[in-house]
Amino acid sequence: MNVYYLGSALNLSSLYMIAGTGALISIKSGDYNLGGEGQIYLGGFVSAVILAYSGLPAAIAIPLAITAAFASSALLALLSALFKIFRNADFLFTSYIISAAIIPFIDGLISGPARSKTDNLLATAFIPEAARLPSILEPSPLNASFIFALALAAAAWFLLFRSAWGRQLCILGTSPAFSRFAGFACKKLSLTSALLSGGLHGLAGAAAILGTYFTCHQGFYAGMGWNAFSAALIAGANPLALIPSACLMGFMTTYANRYALFHNFGFDISSLIQAFILFIISFPFLQKVQPGQKLFSLRRARS
Repeated sequence: MNVYYLGSALNLSSLYMIAGTGALISIKSGDYNLGGEGQIYLGGFVSAVILAYSGLPAAIAIPLAITAAFASSALLALLSALFKIFRNADFLFTSYIISAAIIPFIDGLISGPARSKTDNLLATAFIPEAARLPSILEPSPLNASFIFALALAAAAWFLLFRSAWGRQLCILGTSPAFSRFAGFACKKLSLTSALLSGGLHGLAGAAAILGTYFTCHQGFYAGMGWNAFSAALIAGANPLALIPSACLMGFMTTYANRYALFHNFGFDISSLIQAFILFIISFPFLQKVQPGQKLFSLRRARS
């Protein structure tokens, strides 16, 4: 197996794990966060701007960039939670709309005031060498963010299944009515889960800048949010199962693109390959639901 592609697949898997943890928390809360793409893009852009233009030493700039990436993307997801609480808006819908709105805004900044003055790319300036995460499997881009992603998945499992906050969040996602009657702080749970979900997507963007791209170029986020969300769904909302599911998505994406490149296909063929494999994975689960079973259950519940 080619070392470069192996490391690239594992590196991409780490980004899916970090963002997928954020998606998984939103799934457990019952508020599906579909704004992952915009949140990853915002986190990457904020961290790239701080690292490239602040002029601060790396020891100060890196923690500041990571914190700013987490906070900015968390606030983006928080807007959807506030709309849900005060205007009864659908979290799924508003998270997607806000993400769709922030992406062209960031594109405009990258092509305008934040664009590098020395390169021809539609991107920010490259971050300093001292701020870049070194590779742990050269010549691939695999870096320490993979180890962080593994630890994050384990921490998310403990948070969701071994803490009072996590148990209440899972109950809220299963039965909001029961949570209200039980006296849970439902609004606080929704707000904190949105903050964590958005913030972790922002961390994925920062990790991509620190360890993979070293600059925020237009479109680097493409597909990352949706693949992370798919990994969370495959994991069945279990953070530990997110590790193999994120690796599955990372290897599929990397080697599908490799196949398309070496066999002279258009790069869109990689998406078709991924879609076919995901359909095969989900097909056995579809067989468990008999035709009309869901409709019958709904009719019985209404009667």
